[in-house]
Amino acid sequence: MHVIGIVGRCYYNKDGQKIVQTHDSVRRFLCSRDDVVCITLLPQEDIDYLSIDKGTDSVSSKVDYLLELCDAFVVPGGTYQYQFDEYVLKYAISHDKPLLAICLGFQALCSMFAKERNQFDMSVRLDLEHHLGKGNEYKHDVMIQEHTKLMNIIGEKKIRVNSVHHDIVNFDMDTLVINAFSDDGIIEGVEYPNKKFILGVQWHPEYLVDDNSKKILNQFIQSIKKDS
Repeated sequence: MHVIGIVGRCYYNKDGQKIVQTHDSVRRFLCSRDDVVCITLLPQEDIDYLSIDKGTDSVSSKVDYLLELCDAFVVPGGTYQYQFDEYVLKYAISHDKPLLAICLGFQALCSMFAKERNQFDMSVRLDLEHHLGKGNEYKHDVMIQEHTKLMNIIGEKKIRVNSVHHDIVNFDMDTLVINAFSDDGIIEGVEYPNKKFILGVQWHPEYLVDDNSKKILNQFIQSIKKDS
């Protein structure tokens, strides 16, 4: 059995209470396999998780206890990225544990390797009709680059994906390899070279659960088994 840690996202519920939760679509996507159990990863500090300023101050190493229990990680979509996202991303990379970063998680991964860290401004919401749709519908094509891990996984040069995002990655990055572009030239995927599985995608495979989504999931889990 493989333990997957999913970074929790904080929201207000209908009663105005702050709730840290796991996206159920991500949980169901992972748990569609019989060899996976999921845990939610939460900040271990007494901070206001919805406050961007406080949320980005620091992360306690107490969370390492949970991270050590995990065989792999998912950093999912959301509204804002926090220092906690980056902490989990760095842990996964430094310990070479499989990581799947989705939408906001993909953006957080990219911004961590931006040549100029201040280039990614999430306070500016972009109006991209071509990239803002419903999770369960195909929105545009993605062109997968040859000689990349993503090409090895998917096996096709062009696939159809969904798109649910306001922000784009439009800056230069170190280390990461761009493995996919949208049909209008926006970066849609990256990977970290010479690691078992460090993959970020701008779209949401957990919403579609089509053949290509299953290929990504199966390779994600297979990369854990290499150490089993």
